[in-house]
Amino acid sequence: MDYRRHAPASRFTGLVEHYWSVVSPAPPEPLRAVLVPNGRGTVQFCLGRPGRRFSADGPDRENADVYLPTGTAPMVIAQEGPSHYVGIQFTPWGGRALFPRAPDQPAQVVDAIGPLPGKGSLAEDPAPELDRWLDGFLPGRRTASHELLAQATARIDAAPSAVDVGSLSAELAVAPSTLYRAFRRGIGLSPKQYLQVMRHRAFTDALLAEAGGLPTALLAALAGYADQSHASRDFTRFTGMTATTFRDTYDGIARLMARSAG
Repeated sequence: MDYRRHAPASRFTGLVEHYWSVVSPAPPEPLRAVLVPNGRGTVQFCLGRPGRRFSADGPDRENADVYLPTGTAPMVIAQEGPSHYVGIQFTPWGGRALFPRAPDQPAQVVDAIGPLPGKGSLAEDPAPELDRWLDGFLPGRRTASHELLAQATARIDAAPSAVDVGSLSAELAVAPSTLYRAFRRGIGLSPKQYLQVMRHRAFTDALLAEAGGLPTALLAALAGYADQSHASRDFTRFTGMTATTFRDTYDGIARLMARSAG
């Protein structure tokens, strides 16, 4: 599997974290992988054979040319045969800033946003074509709300276990209602939901990096959970499976995608 990141133009700073591409030969058997929430939305374009996408609350759909907003629900992808995908990972608020009329649920790009970029150009060199495509959606200026979200999410992302939602607004010198509105309007999640997603992601990364027989209870504590049962409940909520099953079955492509926020 060839996974690469590509840098967007500087004019997208604060809106786009990076572009990415994945090219993979056919797996020896059908691949099935869980994608856990990472606090970021993405747009994904399929340049090869499309796979399928499954969610807990709907039928399976073709996993091609889709806008996936920031959310809290896990997603499962299935792939047979060789694959080639190119995508955009936004900042936590970047998707809504660029596509304010897009729905809060996964949707096809042509329905939610508009015409697709040139796939021939995406296959040759993704970054210039994605820059060109996003230029049509670039907002006029960065707002005060975006500045607030940049500060708040940076604090949470750096150490989710050390952040308390109740004191975050005081640390940022804004009213709790102001912070709540900024998150709901700019990201689509409340501050508490965003913290839960990022805390869970820290736990997931620790679980994947587990070495030397560290117990799950210790990993849960390091991720800021009060006890293992709390961690287990959240793990099932955000991945749809137990931590043990996740560790034993998590596929390489999902591992790359879940860590792509770094």
